[in-house]
Amino acid sequence: MRKISSLLLGMVLLLAACSGKKTATREVASTIDYADMVYWYAFGDSDKPADVFYVYPTVSMISYADNGNSWFADITQAKVREEANGNQRFNKMLYDDYNFYAPYYRQMIFESYNQPDSILQRNAVIAAQDVKDAFQYYMAHGNGGRPYFLVGHSQGSQVLIEMLKSGMTDEQRKLMVAAYCIGYQVAAEDLAHYPDRLSPANDSTEVGKLIIFNSVTDTAAIGVVSRNDVVGINPTTWTANADTVPAEYQLGMAKYNANRDSVLILPCPTRTYLYKHTTVCPDLDPEMVFVPAFKDMFPKGNLHFADSWLFAGNVKKNMECRLGHFFRTPHSLQP
Repeated sequence: MRKISSLLLGMVLLLAACSGKKTATREVASTIDYADMVYWYAFGDSDKPADVFYVYPTVSMISYADNGNSWFADITQAKVREEANGNQRFNKMLYDDYNFYAPYYRQMIFESYNQPDSILQRNAVIAAQDVKDAFQYYMAHGNGGRPYFLVGHSQGSQVLIEMLKSGMTDEQRKLMVAAYCIGYQVAAEDLAHYPDRLSPANDSTEVGKLIIFNSVTDTAAIGVVSRNDVVGINPTTWTANADTVPAEYQLGMAKYNANRDSVLILPCPTRTYLYKHTTVCPDLDPEMVFVPAFKDMFPKGNLHFADSWLFAGNVKKNMECRLGHFFRTPHSLQP
C-alpha cells in the first residue's frame, strides 16, 4: 500500500480504467506568478481584523488537454480553475467573518493516484510549492500585519502541513492564530522531526497551534488518511479527552441554502468521543456521505467527505475564541 503522504481525497481507484495511459514527461513551469490575480479565487478585502488563508481539497479531474503526460491540475487553464470554485465559494461564505484569501494551486488530480509513487511524489512537491509561493505573496501584499488562520481540507491540509514544516518564517508564524488542517494526519515521525512547527493544540484557546480532526460513525470505519494520526483532537471540546461528550456540544453543520444563497449552520446533534485521535460520532447515519466507489479508502461510516463542514459551528466559535485570546496576548502581536 502506498505511503499515507500520497493518499488524499480522491485516491480511490475511481479512474482505474485510465491507468494504462503512457506517462511521458512534459515540461512543467517552475513557479506560478501569484502577482497575477487570475491565480486567486479571492484575495481578501482587508476591512476585517483577521484573515483566512484557505486551501481546497482534491477537486480536479482535468490536467493538460492530452491528460496523459501530467497528473496535476494545470491552473493556467480557466476550466481547471473553475473546478475549485464551488468549494471555494462555499468556504468564503462560511468564513465570512474574515478576509478570505484563496489561491488556486497545481494539486494532484484524481487520476494521479493510479500512477507510480515517483509521479505522486513529484506532483506533491509541485502542489506544496505553489501553496508556499501563494502564501508568501499573501504575506507580502495582502496580510498587512493582521492575524490569520490557515484552513484546509484533505489535500489542502496536506500542503498546509508541508508549509508549516518549511514554508514560513518565524516572524510570519507569530501572526498565525491557528492552522485548521482538517481531514488529514500527522504521524509520530513527523511530529518528532518538527516538534515546534507541528505543535498540536491541547485546548480551545492556545494560539499558533496545529489543529487536526477526522471523524467516523464507528471505529471500524477509520481509514488510511487518519489511521496514523497522533495529534487528532475532538472538535466539540478541543481536547484529547477520550470521554463521551453529550450531543449538545455539537454546535451545528454548515449547509448551503439556495433560497438565501448563503451557508447556514444547522443542527446536527451527536455524541462524540475520541478513539486513537479520531472523533467518533455514534449517532450519525453511516450512509451520510458514503460513496460505494470510495469504499476501500473511505468505508461506510467514514465521514472524511463531511469533515470540513460537519463541525462548522464548533470551528467558527473556536476561531472567534482563539482570535480573542490572540488579541489579549500582547507578545503575540510583536513580530
